[in-house]
Amino acid sequence: MSLKEMYPKEWDDITSRKIPKKEINEYLLRFVARLLKEVKSGKRKDINLGDGFSIGKFTMNKKSGYHLDKDLYDFLEDLGDYQMDLGEGDNLGGSMNSPKEVESELKKVAKKLGINLEL
Repeated sequence: MSLKEMYPKEWDDITSRKIPKKEINEYLLRFVARLLKEVKSGKRKDINLGDGFSIGKFTMNKKSGYHLDKDLYDFLEDLGDYQMDLGEGDNLGGSMNSPKEVESELKKVAKKLGINLEL
C-alpha cells in the first residue's frame, strides 16, 4: 500500500501545499505523534513510525516552498532510518530504534518549537 493510500489526507495536504508554511513544523510533529499513539495502541506496527519521514520528505525539498526547523528536519531524517538493521546487530538508524526513543526525541523537538503534543 502506498503512502498516498495509507495517509490520503496528509498526502493531499502536503503535496497540494494546503498547509500554510508557518504551520508545517507543527503539522508534521502532530502527524508523527499520531503515528506513535497508533503504534502504542496496536493499530500500527512499529516500523510505520518511519512513515513520518516519508510523509515529510516532500517538505524537505527546497522546491516545495516549505522550510522545516533544523531540529525537526534532523528528527525526520533519523525517522527515515528507523529500525534499519544491517543484519548482525549493526544498525543504520540514528538514535531511534524503538517507539520509546521516538517519543523521547519527538518531545524534545516539540519542546524546542514550543508545541504541546499531549503525549
